[in-house]
Amino acid sequence: MSKTIWVKHFRNSKLNEPIAIVGSPGLRSIGKLTIDYLVKKLQAKLIAELYSTYFPLIFHTKPSYASHPRLLGDAGVSIRKSELAFPRIQFHSSTFPDLLLINGYHANFNGQYAVAEKVLDLFEEYNVKKMIVLAGHGGKGNEICCAATNLKLIQELKEKYGLEVEYQGSFYGFSGLVFGLAKLRSIESICLFGKTESTSGEAESPDENAVSVILKYLSRILKIDL
Repeated sequence: MSKTIWVKHFRNSKLNEPIAIVGSPGLRSIGKLTIDYLVKKLQAKLIAELYSTYFPLIFHTKPSYASHPRLLGDAGVSIRKSELAFPRIQFHSSTFPDLLLINGYHANFNGQYAVAEKVLDLFEEYNVKKMIVLAGHGGKGNEICCAATNLKLIQELKEKYGLEVEYQGSFYGFSGLVFGLAKLRSIESICLFGKTESTSGEAESPDENAVSVILKYLSRILKIDL
């Protein structure tokens, strides 16, 4: 076991080139909420958890995805009804279609790349060839826009689903880094950005409407009823 990152496997999963779907806490929690919904809707099975000494229980940065070299957060565990839980990344699997659902977690500044690379190592173990990342970006309206790791995918998203590449700028945190590093591993990837307006009090406060819009497009892309 690594001193900084380790994985606990719960069961063998018979997946055939699953599509990885990634979400994490972020702007209005859109990615995390969508993954939570998919796990419940598809009755996905927990197959692995990734733990790391780079995962703070309490983030000193606001929002949590805005890492800082001098604000590494506090370590610890959460306690609820006499149960203990470490901060972790969870991997769930479902079939028909074969999906690998990843509920991400933000590492501190020092561990971001190491954690993202370990997640992609697991993708290779599970024979992942394609990935869909779910996130939010600031903007008015209920539309979504997209990004992709190659122009062919962009053209497909435009022609089949009427999506546009409106977002330009930084993509912070766990999901952004996994999305970027996947290109270096030749994993074809798209990102669906749900438009949302940041609140003045808490950037990660839930936006259920944006989640609903993302699910509508995700349902079409995966050809399943969500």
